[in-house]
Amino acid sequence: MWKLKEAGASLDSRMAVVFRTVSDLIVKLLVPLAIIALLIGVARVFVDLFQIWKAGSITSGFDTLVTDILSMFVVIELMKSVVEYFEYHRFRISLILDAAMVFLLREVMIGLYTHAMGAPAIAAISGLLLVLGALRLVGAKYDPDPPRVVNSTT
Repeated sequence: MWKLKEAGASLDSRMAVVFRTVSDLIVKLLVPLAIIALLIGVARVFVDLFQIWKAGSITSGFDTLVTDILSMFVVIELMKSVVEYFEYHRFRISLILDAAMVFLLREVMIGLYTHAMGAPAIAAISGLLLVLGALRLVGAKYDPDPPRVVNSTT
């Protein structure tokens, strides 16, 4: 009976190693793809900047430019969480909440800029942002791994 438990524990341990190896490989493949996506996004911002020059109305060009730039901020926040996972093999809830809040702020800014968002939608998203902000504060207060302070006198 004891050998059966040892064999099961050994199998669980091997499967955990395989899972970690495969997930590390997937993340290592995602990072270069995300960098390429960021570079394409920056190139698109420059292409859209040229569209502003060609557009008859500067307002229509700025709508696209503002949307692209705010979308880049969301992608950058998501990349932070991927890099964090790559370094520490865990997701920090604070980075996920930051990305969610940046995405919601992007939606509000675009909606307000294009005059496409009404008062109920703004109130709902504001309430959601309030809840996410509160979760972010609680997560920062009870962080199991507080940021390391570097001693500059060493």
